[in-house]
Amino acid sequence: MLKVLAVFVTLASATPLLAADATPPPYQADVLRLSEVLGAAAYLDGLCGGPAAADWRAKMVSFLDAQGLEGPARRPYVEAFNRGQRTFAVAHRACTASARGVLQRYFAEGAQLSDRLDQRFGRTGDSPATPVR
Repeated sequence: MLKVLAVFVTLASATPLLAADATPPPYQADVLRLSEVLGAAAYLDGLCGGPAAADWRAKMVSFLDAQGLEGPARRPYVEAFNRGQRTFAVAHRACTASARGVLQRYFAEGAQLSDRLDQRFGRTGDSPATPVR
């Protein structure tokens, strides 16, 4: 999941998620899903006593702050994060083998999303990467 955090940092230095013309960037859908995955990871990792459990929300807030997102532009990402938490709060009240399995699957999905975002929109140094199509 360190890759997830690295992608957030990369995207935070990229074009804001919603430009003045309100055209969503091509990576918005993946970032929304990644926000939901992070919400699920925050809940499940906390439930299972993971050492980075408290970091997921802070990283999400830092990412949104770096994008300069406020109000309506910020709302979809916050809602996706919260939806990820609520989805598992209903089904998992204790850390079980099932909860740990779900957490591992979400870590894998987060890594896949991060890799895709990094490959398509990642940056090396100060120069933008060429998107892979």
